[in-house]
Amino acid sequence: MIKRALMGAAAVFIVACNPGPPPASSTNTVGGADVIASTHSKMATATTSLALDWGKKAQAGQVAIADVMTYGGPKTAITAPDGWKLIRDDSTATTRQSLYWHAIQASDASTSTWNFSAPVDAQGAIVLLGNVAPGAPVDMSNVHTGTGGDVKSTALTTTADGDLILIFKATDFSNAPLTAQTPGDMTAVVAQQNDPHQYWILAYWQGQNGTTEETDFSFPQLFNWVAAQVAIKHASH
Repeated sequence: MIKRALMGAAAVFIVACNPGPPPASSTNTVGGADVIASTHSKMATATTSLALDWGKKAQAGQVAIADVMTYGGPKTAITAPDGWKLIRDDSTATTRQSLYWHAIQASDASTSTWNFSAPVDAQGAIVLLGNVAPGAPVDMSNVHTGTGGDVKSTALTTTADGDLILIFKATDFSNAPLTAQTPGDMTAVVAQQNDPHQYWILAYWQGQNGTTEETDFSFPQLFNWVAAQVAIKHASH
């Protein structure tokens, strides 16, 4: 288990289009799925839709993972764009995180829109992946939710060697930045720590199937949070 006390200033990793670690980089030494790029949207208040654009690096055959975060109001019905499949949908009283995947086709538009049955505050991110198992990319997933200072992901048990482990942490925290320190063996794909509400997407590669790592972001404030782990299978070598 990895536990980090998170204090003081830290670098902000997020940009509008983050290239992520290159394919077959020293970070991905197990031949797992590659993180190609990531994009994110700004917060939209009292909205009934959220548009996410996966950027210019997308190619047919890649897989896009969407992280749709909504806040406040009732737990609305979410209508996903055509071709996007739900991985999991988890929430607290104020914070909801819905994860989807989509196999990119050559004819796809780069922008996809999620619709909500009632107004909510919403933001989101897309992570582009290459070398992903076709048809059923998700090996396993789980979630841990809570209220308070420890934004903790829970270990899961994978069934395939060489999984890419993605950790999605969403909070309703909207004041001074929560300056989270990324554990040393993980990559910060997205670290949105400037604007409300703050969230992170972390990645690491698991050489052999089995129990994944936990992460524990410790903060002194009170807020609601959702932390999910998703294991992604690689394509056959």
